[in-house]
Amino acid sequence: MITLRNMNEEEFKNYRSLFIHEYSQDLQNNRGYLSEKARIKAIESIDTVLTKGVVTPANQLWCIQQPDEPEEVIGILWLSITGSSAWISDFYIYPDWRGRGFGGLALCEMKRLLKIMNIDEVGLRVAPNNASAKALYQKNGFHITGINMSQNLN
Repeated sequence: MITLRNMNEEEFKNYRSLFIHEYSQDLQNNRGYLSEKARIKAIESIDTVLTKGVVTPANQLWCIQQPDEPEEVIGILWLSITGSSAWISDFYIYPDWRGRGFGGLALCEMKRLLKIMNIDEVGLRVAPNNASAKALYQKNGFHITGINMSQNLN
């Protein structure tokens, strides 16, 4: 059993730093951005959307916990919600907890909670170099609906 609970302000500060680091790496690896440009883009990405932190309207920030370690956060789930649809903006299981089935359990709990919230669809983007995430999502009922493409003009 996995629990998804609302993130608090202190946890958000830590998550923001993690997001900036991880997303800037993604931008460098998958879009060819140089380090500083990637960092600036990552900061803009989180700060322009989550303008009010954990209480930003139309966004849900959850900490993922498991019952054997109720005080320890094992991951983060950030959803953007529009009408009856949700978008997984970020889903992160901390490295020490990966490969133990917690990602799938967290997705199942997320889907259960979204149904209660009258959300009838959830989508996401997977980086092309993240085969394990793609496999996790497909194993949990997600299917490919398109392919994101971009071109760097600099």
